[in-house]
Parts: sequence; C-alpha cells; structure tokens
Amino acid sequence: MIQIAVVDDNQDLTDDVLFALRHAGFTAIACASGKELDALLQTQLPDIAILDIGLPDEDGLDIASRLRSRHPEIGIVMLTARTTLNDRIEGHLRGADNYLCKPIEMSELVAVVQARARAIEASRRIAGQWRFAPAELALYLPNGERLPLTAAEHLVLSTLLQQPQQQADRDLLVKALGGRPEDYDIRRLEVTISRLRQKIRAVSPDTNPIRALRNRGYAFLYPVRYE
Repeated sequence: MIQIAVVDDNQDLTDDVLFALRHAGFTAIACASGKELDALLQTQLPDIAILDIGLPDEDGLDIASRLRSRHPEIGIVMLTARTTLNDRIEGHLRGADNYLCKPIEMSELVAVVQARARAIEASRRIAGQWRFAPAELALYLPNGERLPLTAAEHLVLSTLLQQPQQQADRDLLVKALGGRPEDYDIRRLEVTISRLRQKIRAVSPDTNPIRALRNRGYAFLYPVRYE
C-alpha cells in the first residue's frame, strides 16, 4: 500500500488532507515540521511526501532537495500558498514532481496523488521489488538476486513483515526465535540481524533495508511482496 507523509503545520488543513487520502485508500501520516519528518524517516520511508514550504523549522524547498538527493524514488508534491510562476519553477527545480497551490480542492489533490502513486508502482514493476518467499527460505532483492535465509533469519524477517508498518519490537522478535524476553541474550538477536544485513550488502552494497528503532526493535523500510 502506498504510504504518504503530509508535512504541514496547519492542523486543520492537515486533518482534511489526511481524511481525503485515507478515504481514497492511502496510508497517510502527519508531520508538523521537518524535524518530525526526519523522525519518521528513521523508521520508514514514505512513498510520497506532501510538503508545505512555510514550515516552522525548515523551508519545505530545502526538505524537497534533501529528499530528492537521498531518496530519488520518492514522490514529492508541494502544497503551498506560494503561487507565483517563479515559486512554481523553483519548486520543480528543487525536486517537486507536482506543485499545487492553496487553496485546493481535496478531489484534485487526491487525483494528483493517485497519478503519482500509479507512476511509482509502474516504476517498481519495471525495476523490480523486494519479494519474500517463505516456502523457499529466500528473500529476493529488487535487482533480482536471490538471498537464501537461515531458519533464524527467516523467522525474524517473517515477523517483521507481518507487523504494521513492518516494525517489530525486540520482545516479539525474541519470541519468534523461541526465546523468553526475560532471560534471552539479546546479542543473539543482534547477531542474526547483523548477519542478514551483511548478506544483503554482499549482493547489493548500497542497500540497508533493516533499520534499528532506538531501544525498541527493528523495521524493514521497503514494501515487500509475499510469494
């Protein structure tokens, strides 16, 4: 499912946007500032970011530039009250796929997001995607590489992928490995995660889809299709 981050400090508008997007079948999360977006990016990478420009802590254009540089696959929609031609040109130059001016009809915003989502999904079909094959004890990378999994790696990955937003706390992962959180040596879990990361990097050096959640657990950052 396409996930969207709505980055705007206008709570009333954000509530309207979230309602419209969720009603259209998207998963939408609110961020009131660049700092909140950065916190979200520590645990998950949204497919689309809807950005205001006039944010309290960081200019939305700077955020767009940063996102485009670090995550070229993400869809960026500017939604702002800055409406001049120069503003729109600057928005596109800084990384926006779409530049929408406030006030906007929610139906138009949803249509733009739907079009962006279709483009993202089409790109993934062409480029490939993460695929999990439990029956094979294997994970397929977007580049087509098949990664055999140990039993422990399979249990950890399966548990992660079945949780909301593909996140799981350490206790849940320990239980999946057959341990008891109260007396389990957490280093065993850390070793399993580390070895899985190393195996992924061995075939795709710039890829690290497993993110540690500080003092909580782990998350798998990219959508995964079951086979």
